[in-house]
Amino acid sequence: MGTNRGDRVALAAVGLGRWGRVMAAAYRSSPVVELRTCYTRDPERRARFAADHSCAAEESYEALLARDDIDGVVLTVPNDQHAPMIEAAAAAGKHVYVEKPVAVAPADIRRIAEAVRSSGIVFACGHSARRLAGVREMRRRLEAGELGQPSLVEAIFSNERGLELKDGDWRGDPAQCPGGPLTQLGIHQIDNLNYLFGVPRRVMGIGRRGAVAVQNTMVVAALLEFDGVAGYLGADWLTPGAFTIDLYGSKARLRYDLDFSWWSNSADTDAHTSLREVAIATDSADPDGRVLAERAVPLAPRDHLREEIEEFALATRGEATVEVNLDVAIANVAVVLSVARAIDERRQVEVAEVLAELGA
Repeated sequence: MGTNRGDRVALAAVGLGRWGRVMAAAYRSSPVVELRTCYTRDPERRARFAADHSCAAEESYEALLARDDIDGVVLTVPNDQHAPMIEAAAAAGKHVYVEKPVAVAPADIRRIAEAVRSSGIVFACGHSARRLAGVREMRRRLEAGELGQPSLVEAIFSNERGLELKDGDWRGDPAQCPGGPLTQLGIHQIDNLNYLFGVPRRVMGIGRRGAVAVQNTMVVAALLEFDGVAGYLGADWLTPGAFTIDLYGSKARLRYDLDFSWWSNSADTDAHTSLREVAIATDSADPDGRVLAERAVPLAPRDHLREEIEEFALATRGEATVEVNLDVAIANVAVVLSVARAIDERRQVEVAEVLAELGA
């Protein structure tokens, strides 16, 4: 494994597009990690990133992995590059953080699982939505029994990306992006739902196209069967942005709403969210009457992107446990692929069926 220099864990950024820059901005001032070097194939982009983030730059991925003063890599590269790059990092003894989804091709997922498990590296997958203050509070209330018996959950994630897609964009390819917004948007909510209720048993779904330039699915509506809870998941690429979760219990219901335009400003994201509770209350004027009382739930702000990188870094030292590990990441993809299969084959799909194919 890499050797720490000083008190901070040394990381390398690999893949320096928009999201790579967003991630670096979130963790570069952390007292836990040091962004030591970076790599992307484009030399101009590489030099600009290094200058902006005061780090070194490498001319090849192989040269980066050969450095003995790097503990881990932060991969923000296209999905189809995850498997070979994770394999190379694992072979070099570097810990790996990779952006969601871990992969979408079953063969790639099996390759990644073999590399991670045989090498013993620390592995984390970027599913930061579960770290939002409102989602954490939802889970706390579920575990405390404050909502009573949960019965139904609805999760929506939409944006207008489908209206912008051009011919040749990988997002328009069902093989690279199964279910279109299901892979890019819905998986955020799938991780939230799995975090709140566990992996669903079975799913059903319908999909619709609607983009002019590509043939991929643009709208997904799915039903998910959890233990004792019915779930609905909506992912839409043809409408202005929405990110909501509605949770229904016998004592109260909760509505979470996020202004996703603040997602990249992770230190400020929670300030642009709301969680509201509706509960049954007694009417003081009529002791036998019952009314619905609605109130805002206060949320303590967090930093969802920085938090997951710091957790990953501390885990490389044995000082933390990765929350979204390989098994959790694979389960999330299994739900994505199950819904995509349900749409394509017009049938109910058992998630265990897909998990088995992924080697989980």
